[in-house]
Amino acid sequence: MRNVQKTGLSLLGEVIIIMGFYFFGEGVVWLLDSAVAGSVIGMLALLSALHLGWVKVDHIRYVSSFLLSFMPYFFIPAGVSVMVSYKLLAGHYVEVFALIMLSTIVVMVLTGYVVQFFVNRSESKDA
Repeated sequence: MRNVQKTGLSLLGEVIIIMGFYFFGEGVVWLLDSAVAGSVIGMLALLSALHLGWVKVDHIRYVSSFLLSFMPYFFIPAGVSVMVSYKLLAGHYVEVFALIMLSTIVVMVLTGYVVQFFVNRSESKDA
């Protein structure tokens, strides 16, 4: 990749692409009255566009890297919500803990399988 300084206009273009997919997902949820979050649908649409080559990684590289670097902060509202509604969890601490542990293990195992699949796929293309 060339060592090019990003201009404000090109960064704005990256933001517009990412936000366009976000608003697309929100529109789908609004039209279909879906229970799935619009941001999830938008990111799946972005993933599909990346996979199909409609959007290149270089088109969103800098803004997406910036957002990923601050990802832990996006979980603060969820953590605060859990702390505020602690009364709802009263008496269910064992179940909640077991669910957290189980879901963590499932996510770790599935992530490992997905990464291994793509590593093997990449190696087979290189060979």
